[in-house]
Amino acid sequence: MKAIWNRWIKNPFALPLTVMAVILAAGAAGFAFLEAGMQSEQVGFFEGLWWSTVTLFTVGYGDFAPKTVPGRILGMVVMAGGIGLVSTITGSMASAMVDRRARKRRGLLPVTSQGHVLILGWNNHGSILVERLRSRPEYARAQFVLAADMDPAAFERVADTLGLEDDLLFVRGNLSHKAVLERAGAAKARIAYILASEEASPDDADNSSVLVALTFRSLAPRTPLYAEALREQNRENMLRAGVTRVLGQEELAAKALAFMSTHPVMHGLLVTLLTGASGGGILHYRELTDEEKTLRWPALVKSSLEEDGKLPIAACGLPRELNLADVLDASQAFDSYVMELFRAAGRDAPLGRQSTRLSVNPSPDADLSSYDGIIYMDQGA
Repeated sequence: MKAIWNRWIKNPFALPLTVMAVILAAGAAGFAFLEAGMQSEQVGFFEGLWWSTVTLFTVGYGDFAPKTVPGRILGMVVMAGGIGLVSTITGSMASAMVDRRARKRRGLLPVTSQGHVLILGWNNHGSILVERLRSRPEYARAQFVLAADMDPAAFERVADTLGLEDDLLFVRGNLSHKAVLERAGAAKARIAYILASEEASPDDADNSSVLVALTFRSLAPRTPLYAEALREQNRENMLRAGVTRVLGQEELAAKALAFMSTHPVMHGLLVTLLTGASGGGILHYRELTDEEKTLRWPALVKSSLEEDGKLPIAACGLPRELNLADVLDASQAFDSYVMELFRAAGRDAPLGRQSTRLSVNPSPDADLSSYDGIIYMDQGA
């Protein structure tokens, strides 16, 4: 109760609203007392409250009017107080709105949305990333939050380039500070990306990304987190910091060049796979149904092609937490004994997190029951 009271008295609207409530209550009681028996109908506290309200806000319906001198004096006091109070409250509201817009422009307001795409840092690849994500159906309506240590003017230039309007929010500050990521809604984000700084050396930029990843993981241990590494030797540090996948610019460029060198048409194939006709790519993920998990790979491919013309090309196992039950055989006496000891101690014995498993064009006899979904290619790509 004390905390609520302290918050209330610090509110800029606390004093004018309190004075207004006192005037309304006093006016209602005074009108009911002074005008009792003087009106054409019975007057009580509620009628007095109605009169004091329309008088305070200078509406003046005229259904009640004081007929006694003390009642008219009371009306003048209520009207005079209303002019000052309404002006004060209106000014406070306008000031609060201007202050909120200024704080939003400076990136100081906390993010209240959920399921947003969180982009940590900014570089020349950011616009392409947002464009590609927005072209995908699952992110077409998503809200984007850009958290970066950049000037508000620089953010406005980025916002004008992206054209997302209200779907783009800004949080300014040092991304290695927990308070900044809390304002950015890291714990409520659907997915997050760390973009390497272009204002620092490659090693310093990667080290900064590692610190950001550690801070992010302290708030969102299960949210998918992707980052780019400017130096190949820094990839391992990012993975240890909790990054789900690390995109190495040097490695990606080298592999893309090697892929395209095999034949001239490979460049067109790579571009089509990544962007597709609409810019969102032609490769997509979907979950396997329980019925599909009982099929063999050839049967699944045939069924998918016949139903909607989509060609499955890979089976995927999503990341998940591992424990003793996943590595021990309960049918073996010793393994069962070890598991029982851990259960008796009230421990789940977590063994870490299993990474994503990907099997491209599995063998005809592959057991699909151990996979969670498939990667498929759109028809007519």
